[in-house]
Amino acid sequence: MAILHLSVLSTGRASSRRHNLGDAQPCVGLLVPTKACRRKRHSCRSYRKARCLAVAQQTLAERVSGQLQGKPDELLDAVIIAGAGIGGLAAAAALTKLNVPVVVLERASKPRDEGGAIALWPNAFRALDALGLAQSLREAHPLLERVELWSSSGEQLRTFALDECEGAPHEFRGVARGELLAALRSAVPAEKIIYDCPVNVVHALEEGMQVTLEDGSDFQARIVVGADGTRSRVSSTLRLLPPSYSGYSAYRGVADISGTGLQPLTPSNIVRQLFGEGVRTGLYPLSASQWYWFVCWNCPADDPALTGEEGKAHALSLVQDWADSAGAKQAIANTPAETITRSRVVDRWRLPGMRTPSHMMTLLGDAAHPMTPNLGQGGCCALEDAVVLARELAAACTSSGDGSAASSGRLSLMQAPTKGLTDALRRFEKERSARVLPITIRSHLMGRILQLPQAPVCAVRNAFISKALPISNFMGHTMYDCGPLATPA
Repeated sequence: MAILHLSVLSTGRASSRRHNLGDAQPCVGLLVPTKACRRKRHSCRSYRKARCLAVAQQTLAERVSGQLQGKPDELLDAVIIAGAGIGGLAAAAALTKLNVPVVVLERASKPRDEGGAIALWPNAFRALDALGLAQSLREAHPLLERVELWSSSGEQLRTFALDECEGAPHEFRGVARGELLAALRSAVPAEKIIYDCPVNVVHALEEGMQVTLEDGSDFQARIVVGADGTRSRVSSTLRLLPPSYSGYSAYRGVADISGTGLQPLTPSNIVRQLFGEGVRTGLYPLSASQWYWFVCWNCPADDPALTGEEGKAHALSLVQDWADSAGAKQAIANTPAETITRSRVVDRWRLPGMRTPSHMMTLLGDAAHPMTPNLGQGGCCALEDAVVLARELAAACTSSGDGSAASSGRLSLMQAPTKGLTDALRRFEKERSARVLPITIRSHLMGRILQLPQAPVCAVRNAFISKALPISNFMGHTMYDCGPLATPA
């Protein structure tokens, strides 16, 4: 049986090589390669779940090369980003802005149109300003200026203006995830985002990385960035521990009251959260007719995942005995069931100083530092990651080589010494770890307090919120500035 393998050789050109395996079966999804495959030195030897493809099928690597118009150096001289979520697209936009070659490989078959929304705090808007993408989002979404904290019985425990906190004025807006993704995509050339192209595993080479796609075809790249979420395939190269379950899960959705005759669920500038016993919810406006909401509740990790109408009914049941005045029940009731998402809340604490292999790869966003959503910082930190990473890599390119690429406007990773690039990646990781770990821990601890299930303890918590909660440093973690994206001289 003839089996086709494709790799990008030192020329950067995609080339196929056939292995005559006789009657041997192709090793599709095997943990250990077949004996016949082990006789040949190709990608099956080194990777779990490597897949050999029949000749009649075009490999993913061939399709990648075809979309890039077969340019010999396009893959070898590029940052390959696995994942076209917020972090991956932001990194691609930042690298593009600094003339660093980049290609994004996305598992999904088309651009993501994720439901739900993301809270964009001041640190996120600083990153978006650096990317040149903030203004359109500002114009489309209301400025949220006040926070209201309620009990499930309908008692308002505390209210304060964000500008009462240190560092004012503060900017906070809710934005639909799909809208943010579209804005980030607009800053990346369309041909540099390749869909239906899952990265399966990466492997370190002497001068770069080998990328194996889900069908077993592979190619070489100078640098790989894993931005493929909490269940990152790329992170397996670093042998990181999987994210830990926090003890609670979350439903999320966007309510639309247009045409219902309902009054606004909250004032247009209010962020509202309600605390119960092992359950909490929150909501804020995205526009004059749309409100983002969430419900978190304590449950085992293997709790059945309900979707559609069952999931919506379950979300409503979690707050059915709560007071109606805060708007939470109306928000859930006015959300299409098929758009409600459910996820387990996880995080991972990666301590500074933990050894990172000196590979030409790194991680960002949820692939690097999954965190609980209690501070609304997961996506914000991914945007920061993107700006810092692009700046480090651009500096490594322009300070190395003969300068010919820089003078032509396009920077070259191949001309930059490997050590300069690995040093840039390790500096990025060190800086981001110091920034993100305290947020991850603080968010985790806040979740522990807000998810308390015992009624007497919850009463004490609510009394503390009402009478003694300090607000001066409420916005402290949002004061970080990732800096500009100026092209290094």
